Amino acid sequence: MRTRASAVVAAFLLAAAWYFFPAVTWHVFPADRETFPPLLFAMRLALPAAILAVGGIGLLPCLMTLGFCFCTLGDAMGVAGSFEGQMGGFALAQICFIAEFAKDIRRSAQAVPQRKPHPVAFMAATLLCLPPLILAALKVIPAVKELPIRIGCTFYALLLVLASWTSIVRAFTFRNYIAMTGCLCFLVSDFILSWNKFTEHIPQASLLIMSTYYAALLLLFCGTVRPRTFRTPSRA
Repeated sequence: MRTRASAVVAAFLLAAAWYFFPAVTWHVFPADRETFPPLLFAMRLALPAAILAVGGIGLLPCLMTLGFCFCTLGDAMGVAGSFEGQMGGFALAQICFIAEFAKDIRRSAQAVPQRKPHPVAFMAATLLCLPPLILAALKVIPAVKELPIRIGCTFYALLLVLASWTSIVRAFTFRNYIAMTGCLCFLVSDFILSWNKFTEHIPQASLLIMSTYYAALLLLFCGTVRPRTFRTPSRA
């Protein structure tokens, strides 16, 4: 199983490199959608998430695999030019992540009552998640002109923050911070995307968005790989 997980990670890194390489050598391999074949651009963008979705079958909990499937859908909708579809795909992915993290927290508490989440975990999660939520509410959401998209962005921002919140509580419960870091990278990536789209232009926004997004996917995969059977945390 470890060998298979390593192979999935290697394939993911190769796919991510395929996306970034043209951006690095811009004069040889233009990477923007106007000059690059649209279908090939879509494949390059969505392939890393698709690799994790397919490769994670049997390695990841079903909800995480489904979450990566929805990330692939979100990538494809984004390339197709549907911001609403892109946001919808990623919203479904965040719901899957939230459900899986909450399930892990509950199972841990049931298996080892002494390992129930400590109040410090709730406090740390809240302190880390409040600033981006407040900043989004004050700066990003008011800048969205269309009411339906504003409502969708508000709902998606809440999902993003809730996913980060549950991942932090889970991290404190299991003493494993990989998936938490992935969720926070996802939050950073989408915050940059929304700020650049609705508030003001950010230099090199595409590079920042995609590098933190791919880092988020990889960390979420590595932080949730496990056998199908639930492993109870150590009492130590």
